[in-house]
Amino acid sequence: MPTRHWMREEALLRLRLSERVPCMNVNISKDAIHAVDLDFVHNRTFRFGPLIEGDMTTFRLWAPSAQSAELLIEGREPMPMQRAADGFLACDAFGAGPGTRYRFRIGDLVFPDLASRQQIGDTSGWSVVRAPFAPSDRQRPLRPWHETVIGEVHIGTVSPEGTFDGLRQRLGHFRDAGYTCLEIMPINEFPGRRNWGYDGTLIFAPESSYGTPEQLRALVDRAYGLGLCLILDVVYNHFGDVDNFVQHYAPEWFSDEVKTPWGPGIDFNRPMVRQFYYENAVMWLRDFDFDGLRFDSVHEIKTGSRDQFLGELAAAARAVKPHAKLIIENVENSARWLARNDRNEPMTYVAQWNDDMHHVLDFLVTGDGRKTGYDDPKKDACADFEKALVDGFVHDPGEPGAETDGRTRGGPGAKLPPDSFITYVQNHDQIGNRADMKRLSLRTSPNRLDFAHFVKFLAPQIPLCFMGDEGNLRAPFPYFLEMPAEAAARKQKDRYTQMQGMFHETISEGDLPDPNDPATLEMARMAWTDFETTPERRAALDRFRQLGEWRRRLVWPLTATPCTDARSFRIGNCLIVNWMFEAGTLTMALNPTDQPHDIACAISGNPVSTGDFSQDGEVLRLGPWSAVAW
Repeated sequence: MPTRHWMREEALLRLRLSERVPCMNVNISKDAIHAVDLDFVHNRTFRFGPLIEGDMTTFRLWAPSAQSAELLIEGREPMPMQRAADGFLACDAFGAGPGTRYRFRIGDLVFPDLASRQQIGDTSGWSVVRAPFAPSDRQRPLRPWHETVIGEVHIGTVSPEGTFDGLRQRLGHFRDAGYTCLEIMPINEFPGRRNWGYDGTLIFAPESSYGTPEQLRALVDRAYGLGLCLILDVVYNHFGDVDNFVQHYAPEWFSDEVKTPWGPGIDFNRPMVRQFYYENAVMWLRDFDFDGLRFDSVHEIKTGSRDQFLGELAAAARAVKPHAKLIIENVENSARWLARNDRNEPMTYVAQWNDDMHHVLDFLVTGDGRKTGYDDPKKDACADFEKALVDGFVHDPGEPGAETDGRTRGGPGAKLPPDSFITYVQNHDQIGNRADMKRLSLRTSPNRLDFAHFVKFLAPQIPLCFMGDEGNLRAPFPYFLEMPAEAAARKQKDRYTQMQGMFHETISEGDLPDPNDPATLEMARMAWTDFETTPERRAALDRFRQLGEWRRRLVWPLTATPCTDARSFRIGNCLIVNWMFEAGTLTMALNPTDQPHDIACAISGNPVSTGDFSQDGEVLRLGPWSAVAW
């Protein structure tokens, strides 16, 4: 089948649609999807964590090289563990059912269960035996993927309480703003009470400072009752370095040949290591009933079995929830992980956070240069913006040539439907990894800000916003944590190194807030009173709701059907993009410049817009930073 077409003309006569051409499916290599044994999903027979059978509980510990280990149950004498199959040690204990507190000991090292379902006393404290929750009665997805409007939230700062209950009590705000889905930053147990969530070491246990597992499940159930999907951000590429006990008792978990920005890489060549993460994904989807998962930085999974792991991970998740919303963060822009079958269903993952769109759109509306992530401010940014709108990826590794940008077209990414890409103009990284921690509302003018929001909502890609974007709130989102002084000092030093090396910031000592200071977290807390006391914030919320309503009315009926083609036209630095779907065509005309421009284009239907525009016969006048969609 032919690929999509693109046309550039300095002068453009009235747009006329030609024959619609189906988008090509992207074929995943057979090596990418392996037949993982899914019996553990259907039979609920996990290999990791306590196994409760009647009055007896079997405690399991994966430690292939350990000569011996002991089970420590609170109030009892230590119990020796016996060597079992596949690198495990095991011990049976009667009368150790739900609520029992336990730990393990190897030599002088006392540590919690890596698969602990609940912790008492932080990441070095007691693990708690828990029975799994009863499965929910939900048989179908709450809503289809194309209706997704994502709000990224952090449990510890989204409410004054900083808890699961705190968010549960405020879910109505997000629903009424126009979100249909909340993506929750990692909630796995981490050291201390303050953290972004990416320093976790016990990834099966919900963070105890946020509340109990029951309160987490109540949050999910309440969201479902309000029509909100919940997606959980999970971290499978590394463990945090504080209370990372597994590196001491099971060094086999890591590969000496793999390094990540956060420490040693995990050895996914080992079947039991892979199994651990499959079980974790299944637990969040089944026991807590999350609608989907977002997998952090899969490009940092670097061992030889990476493709096998990612394919089997998706298979395990879809075995428990076939329509799970599985999202990846992947700077390698691998289109094969986003491939769809003939029914437009994802074969593995449904979508990817699209850094390419963020970087060029942020650069266009702010001019901030490399701080935005845009790789070369001297490039033709309008060409990259055009390509991001039409192709998805600006840098598509499937295209010929070492450097792919807005002047190269037709790579594998171009064959994917638009909702394979998640568009955002800011998220936790893009705010928190700036030295000034400023949100976009403080870095650009109101008309440019509205232009960015309009593109995000009215283009057919999936929009993602950071909590507070619905009111253009101005609270920063600095990096924060609570760790022992020595570990915190290392983290703070790392932040300065990252800011200068990775994020191209010129900073001096003292320019960044101390991440270990409780006041740093308070800076990030969402300012709920602003919606009540600040007219600007209320007006921004009204505009946000309007953009959401326009998307529901104009975009959803089209994206409910397959995309058949996408075409773009460029007149100077103005763009016209047509996305063709079986149900009709979505058109957007854009002027991402400071000057008005006249282009040969006639609007049909009832347009929606940002900025000023007027139609005079065959001529469309677009004011500065304006866009029109119909």
